[in-house]
Amino acid sequence: MAHRWHRSPKAILLVFLATLLASVLACGGTAAEPQIIEKQVIVEKEVIKEVPVIEQVVVEKEVIREVIKEVPVVKEVIKEIPKEVTIDRIVVATPTPIPAQTQKVKAKVGRVVYAFGEVVETNRHWSVSRPSYYQFDPWAETMVGLDPKTNERTRRLAKDWEWSPNGKEWTFHLEEGVQFQHGFGEFTSKDVLHALERQQWPDSQSGSAQFFSEAVAEAVDDHTVKITIPFVGVDMVARVSRGWGGGELLMYSAAQFEKEGVEGIDKMPAGTGSYQYGGREQGLSIWFEKAPQPHWRGENPDFDEVEIRWVREDMTRLAMLLTEEAHIASMSRELQVEAAKRGMKPAAAAVPTNYLSLFFGGLYYTEGDPDFDPNVPWANRDTGKLIRQAMNKSINRQEMIDHVLKGQGELMYNTALNPSLLGWNPKWESDFEELYGYDPEKAKAMMAEAGYSPENPMEFTVYNYVSSDEPETVVMVEALINYWKPIGIDVKILDIDWGTVRKYYRGKTTQIKKGGYGNVITVRSAASRLEAWSVGKSAYYQTDRIMERYNEFRALDDFDEKRIGEIIQDFGDDKYYNFADIPFFFFRLTVMYNPKFVESWSFPGTSGSKTSHWDLIKAAQ
Repeated sequence: MAHRWHRSPKAILLVFLATLLASVLACGGTAAEPQIIEKQVIVEKEVIKEVPVIEQVVVEKEVIREVIKEVPVVKEVIKEIPKEVTIDRIVVATPTPIPAQTQKVKAKVGRVVYAFGEVVETNRHWSVSRPSYYQFDPWAETMVGLDPKTNERTRRLAKDWEWSPNGKEWTFHLEEGVQFQHGFGEFTSKDVLHALERQQWPDSQSGSAQFFSEAVAEAVDDHTVKITIPFVGVDMVARVSRGWGGGELLMYSAAQFEKEGVEGIDKMPAGTGSYQYGGREQGLSIWFEKAPQPHWRGENPDFDEVEIRWVREDMTRLAMLLTEEAHIASMSRELQVEAAKRGMKPAAAAVPTNYLSLFFGGLYYTEGDPDFDPNVPWANRDTGKLIRQAMNKSINRQEMIDHVLKGQGELMYNTALNPSLLGWNPKWESDFEELYGYDPEKAKAMMAEAGYSPENPMEFTVYNYVSSDEPETVVMVEALINYWKPIGIDVKILDIDWGTVRKYYRGKTTQIKKGGYGNVITVRSAASRLEAWSVGKSAYYQTDRIMERYNEFRALDDFDEKRIGEIIQDFGDDKYYNFADIPFFFFRLTVMYNPKFVESWSFPGTSGSKTSHWDLIKAAQ
């Protein structure tokens, strides 16, 4: 059953876009051929009618099955995700060689501008979650890095490490001679201890705070740190790395904090990256300058400055890219097609490890939780599971992949889990069609059994925010109206900022119990997901069964891969067979750039800031 896709007026009633597109076509003649991401391409035409009004221009799109659409082959997408199962695989992967000082190319502009969604603006990385890490990644480094093309762990500020047989004691050997910016001296063990302390500060929102809460850190010498934890540290290397489950243990200067306090960090934080913090205009942008001293690893960016501009509207970012006000921009897949037709090129993540899900508020089933409210329809112990299944079965996921991602994605069977991770259950895939597969009539019958119908709908609020790095969230939310209204759900979309949504779900507030929210997350280890669903701050779906599995995991005396796999699988079964959320798909993070100024950008897509490796934004010749 096909649907007429709901479109937000904000996405089409923009004066500048119609004028802009007309001028671009007039100046450039025939539109440039789009960049082909893979070899498989579907060619379509598009008829665009511009309807003038007094102050705005409505761009009506009449698609006659022919818009130039880039459709990569995605059948093997999950197999491309690097597998992290045992400590050995995590730790001893051969790191990418440290690059030599590279020849700097003369860029056509001194400052490359990246038009991007909104974030919570701050220099205090510990006080915000990962969507805001774009503000830190260019200048603050981690102990372990990520290869931009393979996503493998690499040496970074730690040149080597080893662990005890039971995985509870970890020793990191640090690079010597690495200098902090702004004259704050050499990076040493003291800075690592300071980074661990920040994880536990009262205003910490770090996803790794729980992991490090019982850690004991010791400076063996100036360049050796030993970290001891009371459980098997399957995720230790991930937690101290640039991403792929980490990204939060950033190295700030302890000497700066001792001298200037947190105010010094607010004003001019000192890191060790090839870029340094330049400044910000609150609500408008943040910028970074190439550090004056040679980078300790030889990173040599082509651009003297990088500026990230906070731009909420997807189509405004497209306009900025086409008018050369920005040189790189994040935008939905639909607008990426428009940008490609006008000569812009895609920079795609090395691996398809982003995933999109919708989480329910109110599923707090652990015994005695005072925040559980049986009056929340989808949380009610008698009918809630039926409603959650109906909401899943009413959605045509393949249609959404075709529409939201333009065919560039793959179904996710169980949120946050996939065959590359320990504990995968093949039944999640084989049972999916029966339990989650598209069947609107059955979904409608389920809602009726729970007491709801189109004439007596259940109210459900979706908190709609602009994901800083994946605009698909907004398109997904708007598409849900088409599926849920016919089965008896009155969907209310409430535009809101990400920081407020986070406060709602972490605080288990009354607001979050009125509905749910979509979120784009990168794949992380299964053990970290067990922690997130049990004692983490996100309060997704909480049960006694999941808590029992987490406590079993914490009680392990050594790395028992078989037992850990069984624990993870039972955790996943609880989520899957109780319809804990609405899983959608895996996909690659992709941004568009103007090839007049930018030649390429390589990044793995799993860093704390998702787009990363800023020194690899290569200038066009």
